[in-house]
Amino acid sequence: MVSTTDILGNVGSSGYGLDSTIFLQFDTAMKTTDAAITNRIMLRCNTCSITTNKIANSTPLPFSGLIRGESTAIVLDLGMASKSVNIGGVIHDQIISRRYGSDTPIYVSMTAQEIAQLLHSSVDSSFIQKNQNISQLFIMIPSRVGNSYSYHAGIDENTPLDELPLIPFTWASRDNDNTSASLTSDFPNPGDSLQEIKGISGYIDNIRTSFEPGNLVTFDIGFQESFNISLSGE
Repeated sequence: MVSTTDILGNVGSSGYGLDSTIFLQFDTAMKTTDAAITNRIMLRCNTCSITTNKIANSTPLPFSGLIRGESTAIVLDLGMASKSVNIGGVIHDQIISRRYGSDTPIYVSMTAQEIAQLLHSSVDSSFIQKNQNISQLFIMIPSRVGNSYSYHAGIDENTPLDELPLIPFTWASRDNDNTSASLTSDFPNPGDSLQEIKGISGYIDNIRTSFEPGNLVTFDIGFQESFNISLSGE
């Protein structure tokens, strides 16, 4: 169970551990059981905005103004929405861990400029490039209330924010709210390990990095939620 003082801040100090509440994950990371940072890139964010756009066809109802004295519209709701995340901040030097298949993980210290290049290379790839493509974004948020609208173990309304466990942000609903759904999505559990947690699946649709004086590297990333279908059939 990990706690934090700031969703955009640090959760640790070691260069070899999970030290950020927002991070990206390469596609191959989902097939490993290594340390929490393997095949992941930690990000220091100054901004994080999440957008959900409902997609529904609204049509004005003919003659409704004549009958009711008030016009109205009807909507065809097919349960569709577009979801996106935009994050911005500063890239720091960090330890990057990569693992390929069953090989021993590789640990290297990369400069901020090298990590920027790594990100651009990923966006320039396709879904078929499992080792190169970034397919998940994790935004860890503090949580008091679990899947059944009960407090997490050892947590109540008086627990300080910086002592709350973290769960990954998703669009999943709690079980009590899914009474009419035939298939329910899994609401995050703070007891899940950092290897088991699931982030937002999708792809980076745009990235901008700036090399500034003093070796400062800033970034802006747009991430689109989607279900990725690989041309490799995996």
